[in-house]
Amino acid sequence: MILLSDGQTHPFGGCATIVTVTQFVQRFAESVGRATVKKLSLVAATLTVVVMATAPVALAQTVEPLSYVGYITSISGSSVLVEEDPQDPVLGGAGSNKGYFSVSGETEIFRLVEGDMVTPATFEELEVGQMVSATYSGLILESYPPQGGAGSITILADAGEEPVCNISEGCGFDGNGALEEGVNGVQKDTAA
Repeated sequence: MILLSDGQTHPFGGCATIVTVTQFVQRFAESVGRATVKKLSLVAATLTVVVMATAPVALAQTVEPLSYVGYITSISGSSVLVEEDPQDPVLGGAGSNKGYFSVSGETEIFRLVEGDMVTPATFEELEVGQMVSATYSGLILESYPPQGGAGSITILADAGEEPVCNISEGCGFDGNGALEEGVNGVQKDTAA
């Protein structure tokens, strides 16, 4: 409502509402004491600042790209679920690291062919059971499993195959297609 000069109100706007709110706050302050209102206002302002400062941190982690080396256990539409250890003997895969990667036209998809050499691949080449290295790009929802856009996916081995490795230092696989302890990823050189 708009409060007109002659004391009448108009149904549009919010001037009368502001006057009403101001009158309410003044009456509330008189009943509980001005010091209490000041303290409540300070607490509300502090909470607002804290929430505003921490919200972006809780929303997403984009400092270092998060990636998984594991097996594709599901493909649904354009989302690929990658699990590091789907056959975890203790938890049956329920507790292993995993993540949903949404593939878009900007996602780089490669296939490891020799040593650390890769060739371009397509989304259609991705299959359940393949060992892949998948990296997030952009915002990641902090859920379990995490969900976000896929920056890149590299096919390391097809289902049932040992990953390709011709690097003299080794690729860090234990002979069963799994990464050895302490190994976090696979080198790739796309400059070839």
